Amino acid sequence: MRHFFIQRLCRQTVACFSVLFWGLAAFTTRAQTAPAMALLGNDPTATAYTGPRFPGGPDSLQALLTRVQRQAGPALTGEVFLRLELDDQGRTQKSYFLMPPAGSPAFALTSMPAVQVLASQLEQLLPAWQLGTGAPGQNKSAPTTVALPLTFGPALVPPALNYSEESPTFPAQKFQGRPVSSLSYYVQTQVRYPVDDLRHGRQGVVFAYFEVSETGALERRRIVGSVSPTLDAEILRVLNSLPNALTPPRQQGRPVRVGYVLPFTFRIQ
Repeated sequence: MRHFFIQRLCRQTVACFSVLFWGLAAFTTRAQTAPAMALLGNDPTATAYTGPRFPGGPDSLQALLTRVQRQAGPALTGEVFLRLELDDQGRTQKSYFLMPPAGSPAFALTSMPAVQVLASQLEQLLPAWQLGTGAPGQNKSAPTTVALPLTFGPALVPPALNYSEESPTFPAQKFQGRPVSSLSYYVQTQVRYPVDDLRHGRQGVVFAYFEVSETGALERRRIVGSVSPTLDAEILRVLNSLPNALTPPRQQGRPVRVGYVLPFTFRIQ
């Protein structure tokens, strides 16, 4: 049986929408020059992680994030994602928060001085990342980036790792009767550009997040970087239709929970 896998890459390929005359969106795939985080891999036979690695591994990274987050006061609740762009030595050269949907609890966090201070402290504590090789065929000139979650308040579920040595695999999917080469391409074929956003010229990058649990279940699917409510809702609709993984992520041979961030670029051409 053909499987698909998720792989966090140091180079990012995103869905770029080209608008057809009847108002739907056709996908092409191209390298994005903006900072990248996580995406779905293209090779259905490999599961090895090829993105940037934290010295000491994902468990050490999680321990550092927890240590920084514990410094937050009790008034801070919610989760935001800090996006880091790395230089060729693996050090942070640029950072910013993904903008959550307006009105969400996370939206106000991004502008709070206390959160910005904690993000700055985290950056100062981060060592140089070990840059990965990226997936075959990826644009090597695209920036190397990572996304780090900052979670405040009581944890409702165990925290997910930022990456794992082995990626999960998914059931094969088809589009127009033909097998597709990756889960990312399948997602692209299911997304449609909302008519209202076309009419008003709304475009940009929507960032979706989900976790794959130790059992392979897809959980906590949501939008962490927003463009508009309708664009967000379209991505979330497709995200909610994804099947559970056949095999879970693994770290040193053990099943682990891993969080993935996928960027989708809506562009009117």
